[in-house]
Amino acid sequence: MQVGYVLTGERVCIRDSRRADGAFCAEMWLDAENGRYMSDPEEAYADEEYRQALRELEDSPDGYYLMIEAGGEPVGSCCAFPDDERKVYDIGYCIHKNHWRKGYGQEAVRMLVEWLRQQGAERITAEVAMENAASNALLRKLGFAVTKETEFKKYGMDVRYKSYIYELIL
Repeated sequence: MQVGYVLTGERVCIRDSRRADGAFCAEMWLDAENGRYMSDPEEAYADEEYRQALRELEDSPDGYYLMIEAGGEPVGSCCAFPDDERKVYDIGYCIHKNHWRKGYGQEAVRMLVEWLRQQGAERITAEVAMENAASNALLRKLGFAVTKETEFKKYGMDVRYKSYIYELIL
């Protein structure tokens, strides 16, 4: 799915993912440190099916894959997956480790929430590893509340994380 235009904030903008973004996303998501709390695998466990999906992000019929930019350069990514009625969206986000602690994640998630509100969303969910202190703090700061405890497994790896499901009622 494509937004079709750029969301512009104070310091960052969010735009549709393009094929050329695949290398940046792979470097970020498959990195053991940067992607530690994501469901994406580490580089050594990324099989051809996963890599093919990376090449086709912009063509996904299931959700929006978006790039976060600051100063015209990519600094992270985010995504939003609607339910069938387009009332509930599950979101994800990742900031490249070279840009951690600059507030880009908070600004991008705030912008994504506002855009989803404008699209008619009534509720937004996000899953975060319990150990991911920064992401847990970010969502709480933006008004999300924990509604459930669960766990997820990293793709292709025998690594599991206990997680929280957060929810924001719009």
